[in-house]
Amino acid sequence: MLQDQDFQRARAESTGAVSVDADVDVRSNGAFTAVARRLVPTGSIPAEMRSFLGKELTITYTEAWEAPDGDERVGTFAVDVAGAPGHVAGAVSLRPAGDGTEFLATGDAVANVPFVGAMIEQAVARTVERAFVAELAAADAWLAR
Repeated sequence: MLQDQDFQRARAESTGAVSVDADVDVRSNGAFTAVARRLVPTGSIPAEMRSFLGKELTITYTEAWEAPDGDERVGTFAVDVAGAPGHVAGAVSLRPAGDGTEFLATGDAVANVPFVGAMIEQAVARTVERAFVAELAAADAWLAR
């Protein structure tokens, strides 16, 4: 599913993206990289960040997954906002959990803005967390088809 470009578009759209360009590069060992470039209206981001950005955001979300290790997968993720003074990056993993799958994401938000950087970092972290929740709901809907 994560290697499916249509799913990558669906998960990006679940976060409020009005335009999505998705690409998946699968290697012979099963490792892959998925990149989704999203155009998102700034109305969907916290008010404290809007003054730093325009009416729309171009967000590039990248996941790089290693080859499977048994039933588990690990990888990294990165969120870059064009023209924004910072980024989010971290680690992701998938592993079996009962009848389902556990998804774990940990990471750091960095905003290189004097005086208000910490406030922006917290707002960005909350936004990324909400996006993950929306994307997990999109994954459940995809699997239920």
